[in-house]
Amino acid sequence: MFNQFKKTALVAAAGLAFVATPAFAADGNPATETGTAKVRILQPLSIDNSGGLLDFGVLVKGTGVAAGSYYNFNVATDGTFGGCDAAWACSATKSAADFTVTGAADETVQVTIDPSVDLDGNAAQDYLVVALDLEGDTDSDSDADVTLTGGSADFSVGGTLTVRGDVPTGTYTQTFDVSAEYL
Repeated sequence: MFNQFKKTALVAAAGLAFVATPAFAADGNPATETGTAKVRILQPLSIDNSGGLLDFGVLVKGTGVAAGSYYNFNVATDGTFGGCDAAWACSATKSAADFTVTGAADETVQVTIDPSVDLDGNAAQDYLVVALDLEGDTDSDSDADVTLTGGSADFSVGGTLTVRGDVPTGTYTQTFDVSAEYL
């Protein structure tokens, strides 16, 4: 009887070992897949300042200009001017800055500008600050996508000049950066 019990225990243990053994993958049936590599080779981009500078013309303070007040003058990307009121005399030609970006035909590039320029050289007084406006920038984040139709695209930069009433007399200029990169 002891042998019968031993045989039954061995059969039961073998059955458990068979059930508890994990299934193994069949050899000789490997899985494979392919990947893809890609590159676009494009000519370098160049930007040309084709239309001069962003020019707010000549602003002459009248007797009604208050020293601590701020006044806004605007040159739109199409060159139209606004903001001159009875406190100021505004003269001379005003213009937006025009640029041409050149690169691979029919590619899209993102043009980016600095968002603002201190015309007074970053003086602590902030007499003259220009908030730049890029043509085609629909969400005011200082960039716009342009397509290089035929290998080039034109765009303009305008802006709003904020002048503090006690700004010293003088001619003020400052550069701003314009860049472009392929998308």
